[in-house]
Amino acid sequence: MTTTVDATELAIPWTYTDEAGMVQWSWVTEHLAARIVAVVSADATGNRVIRYYHWELADRMRLNQGMPRLLVEGDASSFEQAESLVREHVGKCYDPRLGYRRYAGSHAFTFELSSGERKDISGLIGSEVTITVVASDGSTRSWRGDFDVSGYRWRLRTSERILDITPEHVVSITDRSAHAAEAARITHPDSYSGVGRIYREDFRAGCTGRPGFLPQTVDHAGATRCPIHESTLPDHLLH
Repeated sequence: MTTTVDATELAIPWTYTDEAGMVQWSWVTEHLAARIVAVVSADATGNRVIRYYHWELADRMRLNQGMPRLLVEGDASSFEQAESLVREHVGKCYDPRLGYRRYAGSHAFTFELSSGERKDISGLIGSEVTITVVASDGSTRSWRGDFDVSGYRWRLRTSERILDITPEHVVSITDRSAHAAEAARITHPDSYSGVGRIYREDFRAGCTGRPGFLPQTVDHAGATRCPIHESTLPDHLLH
């Protein structure tokens, strides 16, 4: 079953408190307890300064000694960043049937790749993609199949099996349309006119073609491969 993607986000119903020097936002439901705490200090004039924000997500469905079980936590430089991380992990930790995906939006489909890049892959779900993964020895391997997401893992259905993939090991993920666009770019550069071997450019030194019938065109009919316009063109398209 393919994951259903809803990129819209509901506002999290935070409860704000500022008591006894503790500045925090809390969100508690029957399933979870999320909290963002502003870590503060005083500057030289005695004014309160927020140094950073600490966020955490705890589970209330399976308790730990009667208390919510901590799932994940971290620090952020801004409230917005902390809230985005809460949204992301709520979306990944909880079954979509519980309804929290409405608060996560696209954050539930944002993952960090091996390069450190954070990528929203929601637009690729349900598509045929190619995923390249780096192994522990530094080598890479690619698989092609139908793409889906389950929590923190990616799932790829190939012609032979279903693979569970760790996003942090992924070098790249590319769908068929991106491959087609790249192939078209290599086969027909931006200057290609769409007719024969005619390109929309002025003739210049090094070009094996000749000025075309229309102004600012170069025609390569019958000429050898042009190092300027056709260096990457497959041989079967040179005729």
